[in-house]
Amino acid sequence: MKTLLKVIIVIIIIIGGVLIIIVGKKPIPEPECIVCGPNLVRILGIAEVILGLGALVIQGNLVEKQRNF
Repeated sequence: MKTLLKVIIVIIIIIGGVLIIIVGKKPIPEPECIVCGPNLVRILGIAEVILGLGALVIQGNLVEKQRNF
């Protein structure tokens, strides 16, 4: 049950990152700097998705090791 809760939390994080990326694509003229406006939001959304996927893989590996013992 605890493992299922962790997996659900990670999936919610991944969905949140995807939503950040989608919302960050508004038809607003983009500023030239990377850390301004929509560029920062898009980068943070991508980072959230990548970290969420990494956490899901690590969680899967830990569950598999626990089953082997």
